[in-house]
Order: sequence, then C-alpha cells, then structure tokens
Amino acid sequence: MKKIRICLEVQGLGQDEYGTPCSNVVCVTLGDDDAEELTGAEYKAFLEQIKIEDVLRLCWLDQQFSPADCRLMMPEEYDLANGEQNGQGTESD
Repeated sequence: MKKIRICLEVQGLGQDEYGTPCSNVVCVTLGDDDAEELTGAEYKAFLEQIKIEDVLRLCWLDQQFSPADCRLMMPEEYDLANGEQNGQGTESD
C-alpha cells in the first residue's frame, strides 16, 4: 500500500508570538511509512474522495473547527512551507 499524507490547514489552530490566533497545519500519514508516497494525479483523485469533515473527525478537531475554517493542501505545499523534503523533516547533524 502506498503512503498517503493528508495535510489540512486549519484557521485558528495556532497562535503567533502575541497570542493572536492564526492558521496551522495538521498532517496525517496513512499506510506504510516506508512505502512510496501517493503523488500527482493519483493524489488529486484521492483528494476528490475525502471530506474535510472526515479529516477533522479523524484528528479529533471536529468539535472545535468547521470545514469553513479549513482547506486541504498538497503535501508538497506543506513540505515547501515547512522546509521539508519527501515528507521527512530536515536534520542537521
């Protein structure tokens, strides 16, 4: 089974340095972590089948946030915003 990452940006999930609510991202990985990641057209087809409500419920956030507060994002967009490559955090040893 391929690895699937679901990245959901949620408005109000985070706080900036002044305590003002801001967006943050929840990233859920399904499948074998060592497997090839679902990407491109396959991933876009997968996104058409899932609902933000279901992702919120999976993350136990459905009582605090509504789908209107959220947007699904591509894992590549998440990686670029967070300085990661291929779903792995950058490490400097």
